[in-house]
Amino acid sequence: MEATLEKLLENIATIRRNKGLSQEYVASQIGLEQPSYSLIEKGSRSLDYSRLLQIAMALDVSVIDIITYPDVYVSSRKGTTKVLIELDVNEDEFVKMGLKDKVIQVLEK
Repeated sequence: MEATLEKLLENIATIRRNKGLSQEYVASQIGLEQPSYSLIEKGSRSLDYSRLLQIAMALDVSVIDIITYPDVYVSSRKGTTKVLIELDVNEDEFVKMGLKDKVIQVLEK
């Protein structure tokens, strides 16, 4: 996948919408008014790395995850890697799988 500015801006908007966040919310988190933030998503206002980092923090994702979206970046370094998965299991199955202490967030249906 080629990383272009257009794709990057599309990823930002898609992630924001998928998280149920408004442009106004993200703008307030990064110190802008909504119309100025909207210009960034439209590509009419420049986006430098420091602003991209602020947006990533407001969206609670990493910059690399914005760049590679919808794919999840997997580091080739050894160590711990965060993975987003969705499991449809009851609590007993969840505990039996040994996931109880490793999960950051549980989504309820």
